[in-house]
Amino acid sequence: METNQVIDIESHEIGNNNEDLLGMVVYNEDEAYKLYNDYATRTGFSIRKQKIRYLKDKVIRHREYVCSKEGFQRDSSSCEAKKMNRLETRTGCKAGIRFTVENGEWKVTSFKHEHNHELAKVEYRQFLRSN
Repeated sequence: METNQVIDIESHEIGNNNEDLLGMVVYNEDEAYKLYNDYATRTGFSIRKQKIRYLKDKVIRHREYVCSKEGFQRDSSSCEAKKMNRLETRTGCKAGIRFTVENGEWKVTSFKHEHNHELAKVEYRQFLRSN
């Protein structure tokens, strides 16, 4: 028997960094982003939007958010002159979340919480980019 856990995202608090968001349900894209961004802020990392998949009638089917350090920077064309060199901030982190949308419910169907980098300390979390 499967039960969906519906949460109030305004009052949802996390006691530890190993919380499992799998199976949680929200009702729109803004709530989905807020759920994962609030978790990320409390945990000590920043997020960014990743993949979005649609049904044929342009209705959202899946939406993914990932750690801002996911993947690696794309190689730019060697012909382009760089205006300035930037620090490499991506580490190939695999942390992320996937929401599957069915009947107006955005359910967490995939949740990876392992990071391959140091997380922000409590006193620096207010400066996270997605905060």
